[in-house]
Amino acid sequence: MAVIFKNGVKTMPISTPAKISFPLDIPQVDVLATRQTRDNKFIITVESRRETTKCGVCKQEIACNYGHGQVVRLRHLPILGQETYIEIRPRRAQCPTCLHNPTTTQTLKWYDQRSPHTKAYDRYVMKLLIGSTVADVSLKENLGYDAVLGALERQVDEEVNWAEIQNLGTIGIDEVAHKKGRKSYRAVVTARQDDGTVLILTVLKDRKKRR
Repeated sequence: MAVIFKNGVKTMPISTPAKISFPLDIPQVDVLATRQTRDNKFIITVESRRETTKCGVCKQEIACNYGHGQVVRLRHLPILGQETYIEIRPRRAQCPTCLHNPTTTQTLKWYDQRSPHTKAYDRYVMKLLIGSTVADVSLKENLGYDAVLGALERQVDEEVNWAEIQNLGTIGIDEVAHKKGRKSYRAVVTARQDDGTVLILTVLKDRKKRR
């Protein structure tokens, strides 16, 4: 079954001319190709639209004119209940002003370079953890136990994006054990919006009250 993307939105043909569309939820990329593997996983290949990045040394914006890095595959939000992955070859840049002209890899806001997931998928995993356990989410998502913990740890003390929040509404705090066999917890703080959606505000290192 073919998957087609237009303007960052994927459309999946069905048996009639009608199409089902899904937002990709990744900014500033173009979709180059899509495919579905024999085990029904979706692989979406994208490239960055951004032409610049910050030099890793002097921090000035420099042109991405030094080719591309190795292919990075990132777990993303599921499509129709199937595992979905984003593949991208990050752009590279060479600083024309720094000593020895160091090279750097373009960084993008929708994923961390040391993470195997998109940020959207990490937030999705956080929502699954509310009222559940790491082991249950690991089984449901076909995701390693440590991978679920990694998603949790990357959210610890993450700065709240207040622009996403309509109002605080109902605040929830859920405890998630983050070490096997130990009474060690992270506290996931959420806010329920007027439309019923739940936003992850932040993840606290522990459940202790601070003054």
